[in-house]
Amino acid sequence: MDADQPPSYGFLPLLILQQTGDVSVDTLLVGGVVLIILLTLSALFSGSEVALFTLDSGQRELLGAEDNPQARRVLRLLETPRSILVTILVLNTLVNVGAAITAAILTHAVAEANAWSPVLTVILEVLVLTFVLLVISEITPKLIATKRPVAFAKRMSGLLLVLHRILLPVSVILARTMQGFHHRFKDASNRLSADDLKTMAEIGQAHGHIEEEERELIHSIVEFGETSVREIMVSRLDVVALPAGASMSEAIAIIRKSGRSRLPLYVEHLDNILGMIYAKDLLRFMTEHPEDDRVDWTRLARPAIFVPMFKKLDDLLSDFQSRKTHIAIVVDEYGGTAGLVTLEDVLEEIVGEIRDEQDERESDLFERVSDTVYIFDARIDLDEMNDITGLDMETEEYDFETLGGLIFHLAGEIPDSGDSYEHEGLTLSVERIENNRVVSVRMTLPETEGGEEH
Repeated sequence: MDADQPPSYGFLPLLILQQTGDVSVDTLLVGGVVLIILLTLSALFSGSEVALFTLDSGQRELLGAEDNPQARRVLRLLETPRSILVTILVLNTLVNVGAAITAAILTHAVAEANAWSPVLTVILEVLVLTFVLLVISEITPKLIATKRPVAFAKRMSGLLLVLHRILLPVSVILARTMQGFHHRFKDASNRLSADDLKTMAEIGQAHGHIEEEERELIHSIVEFGETSVREIMVSRLDVVALPAGASMSEAIAIIRKSGRSRLPLYVEHLDNILGMIYAKDLLRFMTEHPEDDRVDWTRLARPAIFVPMFKKLDDLLSDFQSRKTHIAIVVDEYGGTAGLVTLEDVLEEIVGEIRDEQDERESDLFERVSDTVYIFDARIDLDEMNDITGLDMETEEYDFETLGGLIFHLAGEIPDSGDSYEHEGLTLSVERIENNRVVSVRMTLPETEGGEEH
């Protein structure tokens, strides 16, 4: 070989042996082509991983119905998902390592030929290659595969099936090793916290896999076991009950006015509850004793269930199911009656508000005076108030559920009519007080530029 003629290498690994300061065009061309091929393969393998493992059951059924080799190859690959995943990961790792080595060799050769600083050259090469691998070989193909997983999987099925057969011994060994680790750490890896499930629901909605209503339902189910009876019960002041000395006509009047089908029976005061009176039992008694206006209510009363106010809803639901009842009396830490809770209240925590003809309409709980002024019934739930006004007031941190509770929290005492409080830019004015209870509140929202509602 002529001493003046630069050496030409047929294989890229021989470049390692080159220690001269000259880099031939052939060397750069071959190295560049190899690097592009490796990056392309990396992109294809990354996209294949997403395409294969995002196919849902419906898409797999459609592939099974197709009579073509590509669809059959995709289904054959998915018969051993763990093994094919190992194959793809091994292939992706090999081509990424190969791309890194190739880029390092080319960069080193060019740096020596041009007398560049080796340290700065290596840093620049790492930064550029990392960016290229992320954008070209990871992010872009995975986005494409997410949009068209079936088409991508079909196009790659032939190449993957061939390479999977070649690497089958390695894939089987690695898959079994992974399975052994999975069984060893099974208990720890399978535990998902409530926050994990909420995060998965948020991600599912963000990617369009679930609707907003489905996300809210998942959140409600997750939070269900964390919610206490105190948060959903009907307050003692709102409990409609039947005194033990009432006549039949008085009982009927109470049922008609309240629309309740189950009433607690009490003597003297609500802390002394004897049982529950069911309207259907009352109808049966009226049919059998049409002339009797005086009733021994203790004979008609059914046993009442008493639950502590801090009992969790999942436990309460189990009690309702086991005792075959729909209502329970809530007691405080001193044994006094704090309120009552029904099966409907429990179910509403999961599926949302369930309204019947006897329930108050949402419009009965507020009056919109202007774009920035509302008058609210103090019993309104803070989450409902947020929905009505478009506010984003944080309610999880509070120990109360209603607007009246917020007023007492801000006042720190029994407020008077006309008292006003500022909270998160809102102006809350007490409109009416009855028996130390806040009845209605005027809320003024902050105004943004142009006078629009906050």
